[in-house]
Amino acid sequence: MPHVRARILLVLFMVLGGIVLYSLVDRTIARRDKFLSSRYTNRSFTELMERLIEESVFKIEDGKIILDEKALTESHLDGKAETRVKESLPFLYVKAGKINFDRMAISVASHTFNKEESALRGRFLDRNGVVLAESTVSPNEKLSKQKRQYTYGPEFYAVIGHCNFIYGKRNLEKEMDEYLSGKNHSPISRKTSDLVNTVEVGDDITLTIDSRIQRLAYQLMKGKRGAVVVLDVKTGEILGAVSTPSFDPNVKEWDKWRETFKDNNGKPYENRAFSVCYPPGSTFKTIVASAWIEEDSIEKDYEITCTGKRNKYNISDIHPHGKVGFNKAFAYSCNQFFGDIGVMLGQKIFDYANRFGFNRDLNLIPQMKNHQFRVERSLAFSWRDYENGSRATKAYRSVDFRRNPKIVAQGAIGQNLIEATPLQMSLVALTIANKGMLLNPYLVKEIKTGDGKKTLFSSKPLELGGAIKESTAERLRKLMVEVMEKGTGRGVKKVYFPTSIAGKTGTAEVGDKNGNGTIDPEEKPHSWFIGFAPADNPKVAIAVIAENQGFGSLTAAPIAMEVLSEALNR
Repeated sequence: MPHVRARILLVLFMVLGGIVLYSLVDRTIARRDKFLSSRYTNRSFTELMERLIEESVFKIEDGKIILDEKALTESHLDGKAETRVKESLPFLYVKAGKINFDRMAISVASHTFNKEESALRGRFLDRNGVVLAESTVSPNEKLSKQKRQYTYGPEFYAVIGHCNFIYGKRNLEKEMDEYLSGKNHSPISRKTSDLVNTVEVGDDITLTIDSRIQRLAYQLMKGKRGAVVVLDVKTGEILGAVSTPSFDPNVKEWDKWRETFKDNNGKPYENRAFSVCYPPGSTFKTIVASAWIEEDSIEKDYEITCTGKRNKYNISDIHPHGKVGFNKAFAYSCNQFFGDIGVMLGQKIFDYANRFGFNRDLNLIPQMKNHQFRVERSLAFSWRDYENGSRATKAYRSVDFRRNPKIVAQGAIGQNLIEATPLQMSLVALTIANKGMLLNPYLVKEIKTGDGKKTLFSSKPLELGGAIKESTAERLRKLMVEVMEKGTGRGVKKVYFPTSIAGKTGTAEVGDKNGNGTIDPEEKPHSWFIGFAPADNPKVAIAVIAENQGFGSLTAAPIAMEVLSEALNR
């Protein structure tokens, strides 16, 4: 019997030992992050912070939250709890004059605090090797304490985004995380600044962006809402992509982060260059013009007498243009003429818009497998429809073009069922400049290991197909030159250019949004410009939109002239 009892006890000890061992492995290896995070985010700590708020351990001075050290000491917390309270000061915010504790942010941060970084995060460089973002860590500090610095702050935010221990990752910081964190291959090390120690590093990513173009475009757009996109005509490389207003990810005050991502009016976190669709106004007439030129069945010598007043399609012009044919209508951007020919073309406008990139998805890292940077789809005679909680896109049918001539006429002048990102309209300009060939725009030029010894990726141009004939592109080029020399762009200063520029201005109506019967400042038309230079040997294409700034020739076009000048001198 004693032997039987001993065996039973031995089995019980083995079972209990196995359970304990499994629990240790589960908590320390398999699900280490989860358990460490839960230890930091338990209900008791949240209750502690809320109690300390009630006890006035935290105070508001000059709009900022400060810690009352004496009051904290009198709370008689142990050393670890007191340290955590001090570290959690960034998770407090003021609302309606009262201090509140951000439970969601502390949950994210707690998880990140305990997840040891394995490498120093890689850098972002511009096409000329200028450092745009990099991480640093002090000697003898853990990699989890590394700091991310953005050289030009808000100027590149629309492209690079942020990597932040509370607010996570955004834009390319998120899309390229596997490379930046060095997870795609075996560890790479390089010497630190003291030349004695080494540190494991992530990969460096060189962008197609030129920092000089980017910075100038940002400065010119300051104080305005809108975007600028600059493309290399021959390759499709994105040389500049500015969105304003923007956000500086170097900001240390968590109140500013919180306010930024709750600002649904200015939306400084939004990428207006890639992710916001606008009515393109008269810049869309380039696509209608291409259809008019190529369709042989259309009456080429069509003319109208433009009175400026609303016609049968409810289309009007600010000034009467008198007797106009196709060339004059394009140069002076006659709405009535393009409304008429739009109805004649009907579904052909939809077809040609598709050829230029409308109604399709675009990926700005097209040559890489398993990585995508998708942008908002631009729509022509299509709309987004929400069914069963999901977003679908629906398009006009042949019968719709026949039944709704007024809507078709409005679409032909870039209004109503037409909406485009600035990126899409820069792509329209590029396609005309590139003899009718549509290219896939892209952002990532090269990726190298952090020690600079091995190239992991190198980009190359990607053609999406011919949108229009080369002869059509050539005629459109000449028409766009005429716009700048004799038409709506003739008053735009071009002192920077020894050669001619091809362009198309646009003034896109936004309507009476508040319904008060008058057009308020925030309802003024958007100012647009698309074009390329030099006109006779195109190298750079551009699109500029300045929200609610009126005529394209007054705001968007002058900005484009300066940016194009800088781009041509790069």
